[in-house]
Amino acid sequence: MSKDDLPFIDRISIQMEYAVPLIRDLQQILGEEQVNAALAERIERQREAAKREAEGQTPDLSNLSAAFDMYGEGGGYDGYEVLENDGERYDVNVRGCGYAKMMERLGARDIGPLLICNLDYVAADRGGVELTRTQTCMQGAEYCDFRFRKAGSK
Repeated sequence: MSKDDLPFIDRISIQMEYAVPLIRDLQQILGEEQVNAALAERIERQREAAKREAEGQTPDLSNLSAAFDMYGEGGGYDGYEVLENDGERYDVNVRGCGYAKMMERLGARDIGPLLICNLDYVAADRGGVELTRTQTCMQGAEYCDFRFRKAGSK
C-alpha cells in the first residue's frame, strides 16, 4: 500500500500526529508567538512559489469539484454545497470538517489554520485562481466558505 492509497485526511492525520508535538515543544522553547509567526511565514513562502509556478497558466476552476471530493473522502468533511459554478466563480460551503475534529483530538485546533487550512490558499495560487474565505470550521464556524475566482473576476 502506498500513501496515495490512503484518503487525504488519513495522510494529514499521520503528519499531524508527528508535527503537533514537535510544534508544541518548539512553542515552549522559543515562544508561541515566534513559532506561529514562522508557520505563517512558511505558508507565505509557499504561496509565492505557487504563484510563480502558475505564471502564464490559464486559470481553470473545472477541477474543483473533484478536488473537494478527494479532500472529503474518508471523513474529511460531512459534505459540501456548491453555491455557484459558472466558469468564472466557484463558491462552496463545507460542513462537518474532519480536519478540525482531528486537530481538536490532538489538542491543536488553535494551530490548525497554520498547518492545514491556509494550505488551501497555496493550492489556489498554484492553480492561478484567487481564494477568499471569511470563516472556517477550524476557527469555530458552522462551515468553511470557499470563494474561488479567476483572476480579475468579481
